[in-house]
Amino acid sequence: MTDSEYRALFSESPEKAQRSLFDEYYRYVYSVVYSRLRAVASKEDIEECISDVFADVYAYCSREGARDGDLKGIISTVSNRRAVNMFHSLSVGHGKTVSYDEACITDISDDNRLESDYDKEEMRSIFLKCIGELGEPDSTIIIQKYYFQRSSKETGELLKMSSSAVRVRSGRALKKLKKLLLEHGINFTEV
Repeated sequence: MTDSEYRALFSESPEKAQRSLFDEYYRYVYSVVYSRLRAVASKEDIEECISDVFADVYAYCSREGARDGDLKGIISTVSNRRAVNMFHSLSVGHGKTVSYDEACITDISDDNRLESDYDKEEMRSIFLKCIGELGEPDSTIIIQKYYFQRSSKETGELLKMSSSAVRVRSGRALKKLKKLLLEHGINFTEV
């Protein structure tokens, strides 16, 4: 979600905009916060930190100013900062002597993996949405060919079509899919 998309939703309904932002980024924020706090925080502390992250993001988005772009960078920064602050307050408050670096030593490489996993999940979601938009039998043909690695003959038997018809529809469906993906900003090239 971009800042301009959020502002457009916010002008319609602040609750709808906040719910949409929350639904889109909750899993990402949870992953970041949990990876930072799991060594020192209770489940309630983690939930509180996540709430604080979204409160900060909502406050940031409601400020005046011309910004445009993806909100993921803002959300990532706020998530990391809130988690580090809570880590320090929990460590000091409980007299623990674990340093943040020691607690997160195993997570240094995990941060990149978390963002990568989130990006892959987002990409997968877009792919499935676009494949669904192809309609039947094109979406089934694409899934059977590229996901299940079935031949045109096997797919044809499944769909009660000739293998040549499956090949023709597959080529057309792939062209449609490329156009749909381009509309979502994904440049797809067949390997």
